[in-house]
Amino acid sequence: MNQPILWGSLLAVVVASGVVRLVLARPVLRGRSVRVGWAAAALAFVSGLLLVFHCAAMFFGPWVDAVPFLQVPADSVRAMGVGSEIAYWVPAAALIFAWRRAWWPALAALVITLAGVGVTMYWPYPLVVHLAWLAAVIIVGSLIPTFLLRGPRAAQQAGLVVREE
Repeated sequence: MNQPILWGSLLAVVVASGVVRLVLARPVLRGRSVRVGWAAAALAFVSGLLLVFHCAAMFFGPWVDAVPFLQVPADSVRAMGVGSEIAYWVPAAALIFAWRRAWWPALAALVITLAGVGVTMYWPYPLVVHLAWLAAVIIVGSLIPTFLLRGPRAAQQAGLVVREE
């Protein structure tokens, strides 16, 4: 598998998803969308950053290691031990928790793809299988907010009160 093409294509999907969301200024599937409170949005953002860091530490090590304070946690991730598993499974579970109110088929797709990434990372699977699961979770993870989630700011602009979760 040609990884530069894979990573470039996935970046294009994520950017296109973000552009669609920005242009529409609302979820694509408005009827299926749910509002996410500030706490859940912050949890999802931090979880996403941690998952991106985990992936970057594994596949883009020299870039991550160029940032001095990231080298030690990146080495822990690359060691594939308990620290690496915690650095993957905790943010993955937190992201699922943050988006738990999303339409259940989308949430199920997120759970399945996150599990697929974790299983193929820590059990002996060929790299191409792991990369396929990564592609799936990146696509699902970028489409859920674009299609199904309304942020807390949208409710405030409409004059509604948003309850924190």
